[in-house]
Amino acid sequence: YEIQASDWSSDVCSSDLGIRDETRALTAESHRVLAEELKQFSQNLKCDAWFQATSFMPAGLTVRRKAQITRREWSGARPAVLMAYDRASNSNAMSFSPDFWDRYPAADLVEIIQEVRRIQADTKLTLEERLIQATRYWMDRLRSMESVRLKQSLWLQRGEKSFALAVPVFLAGGGVVLAFLGIVSRRRSARAGRRFLFPEVQVGMRFGAAYGGGVTSEIKTNVGAQ
Repeated sequence: YEIQASDWSSDVCSSDLGIRDETRALTAESHRVLAEELKQFSQNLKCDAWFQATSFMPAGLTVRRKAQITRREWSGARPAVLMAYDRASNSNAMSFSPDFWDRYPAADLVEIIQEVRRIQADTKLTLEERLIQATRYWMDRLRSMESVRLKQSLWLQRGEKSFALAVPVFLAGGGVVLAFLGIVSRRRSARAGRRFLFPEVQVGMRFGAAYGGGVTSEIKTNVGAQ
């Protein structure tokens, strides 16, 4: 079925506008508007964006597998997203290139796939409404995710810049503190190395003033004392 899928998708038709609708579910005006929205989305996220709707499936091929094969044939290794819908089975699938799985959280991409599936299953809407609503949903959601990613990237860059500026200041401040601690430490070491020798003092008996007494002392000093 690889060959069948290649033959089936070799004629891109209007896929150069982002859309291939074999079901004729979209009116000419809806086709034109949605194609323009896909083009704008592609420019914003710098990726290929595709929507395809078919009326039948080659034998042995699932919608999911067909979406993967078609995305690779239409976009090659470029970043790309493709939504596929099969009218015969009323089923759909999303195919994201590896770049998307690297850019965004896997849980968010899985949530997109589930919501697109829910929209397509809503029988209250016409087929055209379902296809347009589902396509616009994943475009809006991916735009929002890309905005968050860019803001986080910018925050990290600013954080790295602030850190780079703070490091020299921190090192300079640390150098001043270490120099001060070194001076204090040397002073303490110098004081600890000094020896103070006090003179020996002998004090005689002191009589009270009524006896005309005074203080008699004899001082002996050591020559090497400081």
